[in-house]
Amino acid sequence: MKNRIKTVEVTKEYAEAFNNRDLDKIVGMFDADEIVFVRQSQPTIIGKDPIIRRTKKLFQRLDKQGHQLHLITAIIDFKGIKALPCMLGIMDGERFSVIILDVKISGKITTISILLSNDVLQKARPTEPLAPQRIAKMQEENKNITQEELNERRCILAGKAQKLKARFQDEGPTEELMLKLELLEKAKEKLAKLEAEFDEQHKLANSGQSDNLEEI
Repeated sequence: MKNRIKTVEVTKEYAEAFNNRDLDKIVGMFDADEIVFVRQSQPTIIGKDPIIRRTKKLFQRLDKQGHQLHLITAIIDFKGIKALPCMLGIMDGERFSVIILDVKISGKITTISILLSNDVLQKARPTEPLAPQRIAKMQEENKNITQEELNERRCILAGKAQKLKARFQDEGPTEELMLKLELLEKAKEKLAKLEAEFDEQHKLANSGQSDNLEEI
């Protein structure tokens, strides 16, 4: 019971540190002797420094690509455990990942597990009362995207699709590649939605300008 309470506390602290991009706070939460980062479909990372380097690169990539990733606290029924404390990663207003921490009674984190499969994403239940408002705000902010940013995202997805196609030809439909394909399709759907919203906003803006000209 004590460890569960500690896990809830540490999970909340980690989410706040991540959202504030406080790398010093995050590394201070890691266990001194053992810390492991496990992300579905990717190699396991061991050690403070490699994990922090990866996190730093993640922040840089999000900024470059114009994405917003925000963590909110949640619970999930997972591997026979009811209401396991976790975090739900919200990317551009959509569910993107579930993050589960293994926490010692001392409060130090030993494992960070990132889950991406759609069935797991749907099982997570946010515990923050303002979560719906935060998600809606991120969705609204993500609408303020430029044509240049859309073009860049399109190029990035095209590059990923080519690499994935080549790996499929070499390796076949492995579990890892099937998950990557699922994530790629989701990214394409989001991009198509953004492009449609951008076009609609552009039409409305042009329509408004025309109306103003007629009034002059």
